[in-house]
Amino acid sequence: MKKIKIKFGDFWDGFNKEENYFIKILKKRFEVELSETPDLLIFTHAYGKKEQFSQYKCHRLFLGWENVRADWRIADYVMDSDFYINNPQHFRFPIWASWNLNQLMNPKPEIDLDKKKFASMVVSNGSAKERIEFYDLLSKYKKVDSGGRFLNNVGGPVKNKLDFIKDYKFVISFENSNYPGYTTEKIIEPMITGSVPIYWGNNKIKEDFNEKSFINVLNFKSFKNAVDYIVELDRNDQKYMDLYAEPWFQNNMQPPHLTEDALLYFFEYVFDDLNQKKPVALSTTKKTFYFLNKQISFFKQKIF
Repeated sequence: MKKIKIKFGDFWDGFNKEENYFIKILKKRFEVELSETPDLLIFTHAYGKKEQFSQYKCHRLFLGWENVRADWRIADYVMDSDFYINNPQHFRFPIWASWNLNQLMNPKPEIDLDKKKFASMVVSNGSAKERIEFYDLLSKYKKVDSGGRFLNNVGGPVKNKLDFIKDYKFVISFENSNYPGYTTEKIIEPMITGSVPIYWGNNKIKEDFNEKSFINVLNFKSFKNAVDYIVELDRNDQKYMDLYAEPWFQNNMQPPHLTEDALLYFFEYVFDDLNQKKPVALSTTKKTFYFLNKQISFFKQKIF
């Protein structure tokens, strides 16, 4: 096995640098060493941590799992949700792709509609106006149980989101913001618990999932039209079960560009490619960091 030296920097609190998804995958093809003098620094948008990316002049890979665009002035390679054309330094890899996707291709959990409640939502971010508007509109038909810190109406935040949403026919699965390709785990969670996601966000979601298996609010002319369709499904068990019977993926197959093999192929390319070129870090200027810090400040105001 080829030996590689990597480091994780600027990750979120609680991230385990020794045991994580990427270490697990990379060890299938490489001898992995965590190093302070890495060949490759893998960093995220969580700037401001003690181990800032700017301290490392090696090659860098930006992991963009939030709705933020990559800055190629500071990264040699990028993994995020965006769609690029003919850029081998980029690999589209949304956060949900790091979940165990085999469970989405297994037979769906059997459900008893007589025991299912109507709809639920679990959110903490109160700034997503589209989600609030839709929640208010759907709640005019029937109560939507809200188990998060925001708009909570079930007596307090639930301890386990998956245990909570599994009891509902529908789950409001709106992203905090929308951008082509940007999809988080919000659509995955109801899928693995036997509920139907009511999704809003990525307008290219059909590139990844079977649109017949969930409710894509963007396909309707208005939120009211989407709510009318949900009401129809709620009142017609056969129509609901027909939708629920649809596989989550097209032809019940994981998208080939989001498999572990595809990810490993990308990393093989990265570790071959970085030996043939200088890191962009060696050409980064103070002017670059001035504008980058302005972007970071704006991003934190929008997200956190």
